[in-house]
Amino acid sequence: MIKQHIVYFLKFGTFLMSVLICCISNVSLANSLLDSTVARVPVPTLIKGNLQLTNNGISPVPYFTLGEPALLTNLYLTKGRLSFSPEFNFDLKAKPWSFNTWLRYNLIRTKRYNFYLGSNFSIIFKRLDPKIFKEDLQAQRYQMLDIMMTYKIDQKKMLSFYYWKTSTLDHLGITSSHFVMLALQIDNLLKSENTVISFRPSVFVINNTLPFSGLFMSQITKISTKKFPLSFSLQTVETLQSSEQAKFNWNVGVNVPF
Repeated sequence: MIKQHIVYFLKFGTFLMSVLICCISNVSLANSLLDSTVARVPVPTLIKGNLQLTNNGISPVPYFTLGEPALLTNLYLTKGRLSFSPEFNFDLKAKPWSFNTWLRYNLIRTKRYNFYLGSNFSIIFKRLDPKIFKEDLQAQRYQMLDIMMTYKIDQKKMLSFYYWKTSTLDHLGITSSHFVMLALQIDNLLKSENTVISFRPSVFVINNTLPFSGLFMSQITKISTKKFPLSFSLQTVETLQSSEQAKFNWNVGVNVPF
């Protein structure tokens, strides 16, 4: 039953991706022609980042966690249609947990639709038992195909679809993995001049060669004020169906944007 639901979800994700590609491809030619007729102006490089101190590190695939406090570092560099987003995550003893290097290109962009194609080279540092192994960390390298599509519903809501196909570069860890997520970003939930609340519910499926498969839901709530430099976040991950027993995960984080 679990595998059947996961197969249905993967098929739905593939169907949704095909429909969105067909819809936005109809405007891609006109969009390209428009870009070619607009006068060329210098494109600035946008740089921003975020530091998060959390009681429990949760990875971009929310099922996987560090299980202890962590410092998460994100950097975002964008120039035109190209973006680069490295992530460097450590535990509070300065031991590395994971490194990600997201590289994306915005193939199609309109007022409402965006289609991104990218890749991610990542290193996961698996904790080992020093009583058994000579080293307490094992570096596992992965390469990921990254497909992302967004649809802007209105000024406050945006729907996002993600598909990640991950393959190992070593004879270690997970050989291959499929990840599909559908998320809804809702901004400005509270009508206030100083306080900003955002809410991001999502549902996602994992199918990898451990073997492990499951259907999950997650949410991220962020609270910030315009007069205070820090923001606060709460993330929860709940199992809907899983091939093995999975526990409820959560974390709270203090964020320092820059």
